[in-house]
Amino acid sequence: MLDVNRFDCAVQIASESPDERFQRVASVHFDPKWGSAFWLRRLADLGIDGKQSFRSIEDLDCLGELTATDLRSFPLVDYIPRQFHDQLHRFTVAQTGGTTASGSTWTAYRDDEFEEAFIAPFVESATSLKFPAGQQWLFVGPSGPHIIGKAVRSLAMAFGSAEPFMVDFDPRWAKKLPDGSFARQRYVEHVTAQAMAILDSQEIGVLFTTPPVLDSLARRMSEAQRNRIRAVHYGGTAITPEQMRVFQENVLPQALHLSGYGNTLFGCCMELSACLGRQIDYFPFGNRLVFDTVANSDSEAAEGQVRFTRLDESMLIVGLLEREVAILLPPPKRAPTGFALHGLRNPHPPASTAGRLAIGLY
Repeated sequence: MLDVNRFDCAVQIASESPDERFQRVASVHFDPKWGSAFWLRRLADLGIDGKQSFRSIEDLDCLGELTATDLRSFPLVDYIPRQFHDQLHRFTVAQTGGTTASGSTWTAYRDDEFEEAFIAPFVESATSLKFPAGQQWLFVGPSGPHIIGKAVRSLAMAFGSAEPFMVDFDPRWAKKLPDGSFARQRYVEHVTAQAMAILDSQEIGVLFTTPPVLDSLARRMSEAQRNRIRAVHYGGTAITPEQMRVFQENVLPQALHLSGYGNTLFGCCMELSACLGRQIDYFPFGNRLVFDTVANSDSEAAEGQVRFTRLDESMLIVGLLEREVAILLPPPKRAPTGFALHGLRNPHPPASTAGRLAIGLY
């Protein structure tokens, strides 16, 4: 039985206009006494009065872009408004996966904003696409400090399932192993063997994993095991339209296939279609996440480097450039409640990283 009541707050927040949300969030972070130390320092350095200068999202341009170096250079509490420092038991803390850096970038979400960023988007999208409820889940992915391992339990239970069966892996270690090496093969086999032990002994109906892991599992699963899977949720690494078509047609033909795009720093965006042969289009939920793209010489004509602004009371991130390039999409014309802002088509690492960006299992 789908538990939708717990997401009423998130849907209500999503009814704010982007500017209304921005004004609410800015008033928290820029409060002279109770705001966040990082942003108060930046306002002082720029000579900006935080209470007078911000009325719409466009006003954020005067703050300049935030960088990953900024996020790694100060304690996490500097980004959390002081008014919440006596409520830190309500916060989820997580670390990025370290694909392009040391992996030492941390962020935090207040409990309600964590659900708005990671749980409600999946529930709203998956419900509209008739994602199966009451199935046993198998999650093969990172736990520990990684945000997805903190969210998967709530995702499964929202659809009337028990806590997922889980196989943990360390994406940072996997990325250190050279592609094609014996060590890489052994690590993939280690993860695959653990997942197959669960598939052999349990009636798994939903898989939540990455495209590389599913590709490895598919070579080991029996036809009966493949036909038992009713849904797949992809995360962790980019998936192409062609990969999605192959998985849908040839690997798990009885399953609904649904991909998410996101990361530890901003949350999760979801597909709103599961049709065969589709482009991979992702849209943010609510009004907390604003995307744009920046053209560069490594991108195709219609693509640009992804840039996002996260508007949360727990943490404000302005104009942070992502690794991926993508095509910026207009808001969807017909969508479930809460999906009304610009999205992204086919986000993927730029061509300039080929041969030197370690993706691995995650």
